[in-house]
Formats: sequence, structure tokens, C-alpha cells
Amino acid sequence: MGQSSDQIREEIDARRGDAADKIDRLQDQVQATADDLRHQARNTMEDAREQVSDTVEDTIETVKENLDFRDQVEQRPLVSLGVALIGGFVLGGMLGGSDSRSHHGPGPGGQDHRSGGGLGHTIEHAFKSSGLEETFSNAAAAMMGSLTDQVTRTIDRNMPGFSQKMEQAKHTSGSVMEKTRQM
Repeated sequence: MGQSSDQIREEIDARRGDAADKIDRLQDQVQATADDLRHQARNTMEDAREQVSDTVEDTIETVKENLDFRDQVEQRPLVSLGVALIGGFVLGGMLGGSDSRSHHGPGPGGQDHRSGGGLGHTIEHAFKSSGLEETFSNAAAAMMGSLTDQVTRTIDRNMPGFSQKMEQAKHTSGSVMEKTRQM
């Protein structure tokens, strides 16, 4: 116990100064680490935003390319003609174009002046009796299904999980907003 009270005070003051220096250095390190983490988080968020933006742009571009009708017609003119023909028949069937009797009946003198008579009626009858109507109907359904599958795969490739959400939406009732809230 050979130390005087002045020496003990000087030693306490020195240790207090060392502790203050260590606390300052520790505070600087913590501040630097926090700044680094903030910077990394900001960079990660910007990278994620860019990736999402790029993915959305790629998806839109892919869909545009796949649905570029002029390009499809130029590359596949006969298929395009077939699609147009099938579409015309499907649209005509949906609009009731084949039932012309409801609009016109026999004219004066008992003659049949229906718009479906003549060449149009003959072609329609041949189309139905030859089985082409069913073939075209099946082809139209297959094309629509194929197009739907292609669009779904393209979107799912660029937005993983889309197919699962699509299936959920199929089995959910309500408006678009109601379905969105339930997912």
C-alpha cells in the first residue's frame, strides 16, 4: 500500500481516459459497421429493383415477340390462314351466323329467299356433313389451349410461381380484387 491518494487518482484518471478512448474507438467501429450495413442494404435493394424491372421488361418483350401477329403471319402464312378460317367459323357460330332461317322465311309465292340459301348454304351443309366443322372446332380449341399454355409458360419462366397463383385463382370465386386479397 505504498501508493498515495494522488497516485491512485492519477491511475484512476489514466484508466478512465483509456476506457473513454476504447469507448470512442468502439463507437466509431459500430458507426462504421452500421454505415456499411446501410450501404449494403441500399445496394441490395437497388439490385433487386433492377432485377425485377429487367424481368418485367423481358417478360413483356417475350410476350410481344410471341404475339407479334405480323411476324407470325410472315413466318407461317398457311397456319395463319387456317387460324383466320377457324376463327371466322368460330365467330360465325358464336354470333349465330349459321341460323339464317330466324331472319328470313319464304318470300312471296312460297319461294325461299333466305340469306343462307344458295352457295353459302351448300358450303355450310358440306362443311358440316364432311366432318370439317368438328375438325375445325377441335383445331380451334387446340390452338387456343396451346396459345394459353405458351403464354403461361412464358410468364412463369420470367415470374416464378405464376402457375401456382393461376391455379389458386381458378379455384377462387369473386372479382379480380377479391381473388387478389385471398392470395
